[in-house]
Amino acid sequence: MFVSSNLPEDFKNKVDKLLGEFEKTFRETVDKEKLNKTAFPVFRNHNLFIGIDATKVHMVYTTEGVTSGIVSVTETDLRTRGNWTREQIARACVNELGFKDIHYFSFPVSLLEADDESRRSSFERVTRQYIEERIRPLVLLNKLGLNESFIYLQNAQSRFEARTPSGYSDCKANCRNALISALRALSGTKNVREAVKELARKGIIGEREEELIESFENLLVKLMGVLSKKGPHPPMPSGEEAEFALRMTNAVLDYVAKRAISMTSL
Repeated sequence: MFVSSNLPEDFKNKVDKLLGEFEKTFRETVDKEKLNKTAFPVFRNHNLFIGIDATKVHMVYTTEGVTSGIVSVTETDLRTRGNWTREQIARACVNELGFKDIHYFSFPVSLLEADDESRRSSFERVTRQYIEERIRPLVLLNKLGLNESFIYLQNAQSRFEARTPSGYSDCKANCRNALISALRALSGTKNVREAVKELARKGIIGEREEELIESFENLLVKLMGVLSKKGPHPPMPSGEEAEFALRMTNAVLDYVAKRAISMTSL
């Protein structure tokens, strides 16, 4: 591990201890849930930013483009610069450290002085919140063996968290790739209309009413159009557009995955 820090030595020791305990609790929770560790930035090659402001300890993991197994940690004392928002921290990591994907965690700064039970309780709560918000929606894809779609959707989430125009654009592109990958894996074709017809033939997209099948087909075609870049100089998407794309992609893939799993269990 390579550490760059401007923290006072005694304060740095407390922060490093907090990090070690958090990652230990994170590992134990993931093992208990029997989840795939490769889905978590903590267990992949990563770099890490830790910023301490007046009220919070901010931790940001990044994995995209990190090939070395040696973790590079940047610790920054922000206590004289007020309170920082999640968006400000993410923007600083992107602009100043070159982070491309963002996996964010935070704890109250008072936790540095808290007792062991309070610290562990906070670590478990934050870990489970991350699992429920960022991992649980993807588990169905992993269960179906749609690993490529799983990775694309996870990338879409982490690029959205960068909160930059390029991050929003990459979020939409990864959403599109997640849909195409899932459709191709389940139907054998990446052509949306042909894929929907094949999913209908297999009974995956619900009951066989013609109107339902046609509506789902049109929805996917429209969604793919929204996710595709148009023209030689397409406008950069806003955060609202990227969030809409991410939520719609999650909803569609969750529905299709649940239907596919129900069909295989019949």
